[in-house]
Amino acid sequence: MKRLCFFGAYDPEYPRNRILREGARSAGFGVLECRVAQTRAFRRWPALTAEFARVGRECDVLLVPEFRHKDMPLAAWLKGRRPIVFDPLVSRWDTLVGDWKIHGRGSGQARWNRMLDRWSLSLADIVLCDTWAHGELFESLGVPRAKLRRVLVGAEDAFFEIGPPPASPPVRIVYVGGFLPLHGTLTILAAAALLERRADSLPPFVIQMVGRGIEYDEARAFAARHDLRSVEFTGALPYADAPRVLAEAHISLGAFGAGEKTGRVVPHKLWQGLAAGRAVVTGDGPGVREVCKDGEHLLLVPRGNAEALAEALASLVADEPRRLALGQRARARALEVATPEAVGRSLAAAMEGLLP
Repeated sequence: MKRLCFFGAYDPEYPRNRILREGARSAGFGVLECRVAQTRAFRRWPALTAEFARVGRECDVLLVPEFRHKDMPLAAWLKGRRPIVFDPLVSRWDTLVGDWKIHGRGSGQARWNRMLDRWSLSLADIVLCDTWAHGELFESLGVPRAKLRRVLVGAEDAFFEIGPPPASPPVRIVYVGGFLPLHGTLTILAAAALLERRADSLPPFVIQMVGRGIEYDEARAFAARHDLRSVEFTGALPYADAPRVLAEAHISLGAFGAGEKTGRVVPHKLWQGLAAGRAVVTGDGPGVREVCKDGEHLLLVPRGNAEALAEALASLVADEPRRLALGQRARARALEVATPEAVGRSLAAAMEGLLP
């Protein structure tokens, strides 16, 4: 049995990690974990080195999980003859500068994060991308196409086990997430305001905003200014409760941010809605079109366009048979490509040629 060692100060409960570990086991790999707390490098790296000496020396491949760009240099130093698979999931520059806008484009932090992207990606033998559209960004950062492998994000088994939507009203439209800019939560709320103007001609509906994050306070303020009576904010949610929330939903919302990053990715929330067999609405982009067809598996709307989102939601709120049919096809598509087993097969294929 070949042994795959997850290496770095990663979050073991993050969905991408959980699915990759489960998928690797289902594909026949032994899974080791060399993990320490997220601290500064002068503390983290000695702790990781000691942990690697304890549990990682017998592995065949090192896998550095999402967001751990800063642990790639240590992995490269410790690897010996082992290959390294890097699953960055995002570009630091694209996230912190382009999407979150924490740093200005001409700032020292922007230059540092672009350099860190390039350096960490260059140290890997294989770089995973969640879509080929995202892979093109990594290519622009110096990764040869031959090093790229697409491994979809997928969804955990708990989401595939969710039953049919509730039969009783109201129609529940659910957003579950971290209120990140790429999610376009303000676009969702602007669409809610447009829907409320048409409430008399639609069946009863509720828009549930679940979670907290960067734009949470701004979203609450927007809802208060516009007196959005159909919108409920539930606050933070333990990840284990996400399947329960989707079980109560009729429509699942994806990501609607106007930025380029939104168009490249297929986030966890979208796969979870598909796996749950719910009617999914999300922003259009090349990433999602790689794996799903508009009108067959989900509904796509222009990113950042509240009017288009409101129109799509109104059509689904008013048409239960269409919601159910869309949800059935959504789950069928997710069962084809997005189970942990399917992700594990993709991961195993990505590492072909790395192992003797």
